[in-house]
Amino acid sequence: MKAAYSNYELEKREHFFRTVFESSPDAIFVEDFEGNVLEANPAACRLHGLSREQLLGKNVSELVPADHRDFVVGPEQLVEGEVEGYSQTSDGKTIPVAIRSSRISYMGRSAILLQVRDITENRRAEKALRESEERYRLLFDRNPQPMWVHDLESRRFVAVNEAALRLYKYSRDEFALMPSIDAIWAQTRNGSPELLCLPNLVEVATAKHRRKDGSTLNVELTLHTMTLDDRVVAFVMISKVISACR
Repeated sequence: MKAAYSNYELEKREHFFRTVFESSPDAIFVEDFEGNVLEANPAACRLHGLSREQLLGKNVSELVPADHRDFVVGPEQLVEGEVEGYSQTSDGKTIPVAIRSSRISYMGRSAILLQVRDITENRRAEKALRESEERYRLLFDRNPQPMWVHDLESRRFVAVNEAALRLYKYSRDEFALMPSIDAIWAQTRNGSPELLCLPNLVEVATAKHRRKDGSTLNVELTLHTMTLDDRVVAFVMISKVISACR
């Protein structure tokens, strides 16, 4: 009776792990220490466009583009966590992948378990984000209106566009080294720039600003506070230079 129960539990565990293996959305391979495929799940077949029978016995180096075979994981390359590499489909297409590897016991011998995830969509999203950031950075940097972003807590400049560099006659590095916006902000409506350093604010105001050569500007500006990279910042745009004084 006890032996029958043990066999039942063993079969139940095997069924559970087989179900996980077969239904995983990630490709799973079992390979020996020479890199030969001992087992592969349906997702691995879909990833490479090969049947299970075609994958079994194939060396994993054949599933990787020739110029990326340094990514092939053997027993000496086992690492904690996730690494990125490349897989190749049966029609020669290169696919970026994330790989997790571990040493296991398989059919009474040591083997390597590889979990391989297609990260093509992640790469596309990252590329789209980089391109979007670049477009907005160009819109900021090349905008004819002087603009900057400063941190509300430290009051230091975070970003300054080219029009602001020309207007205030400071370089980008000089703005970055300023201890606070007070270096250029001489006066607002009530005599203090604190009026324009409140969170959750959209404000249109006039202010007196100092330039590097000591001259002053009376300007009309719009300030909008927002959260950027987990900190509250102020986006300031000079909409009009009312007058300039020596």
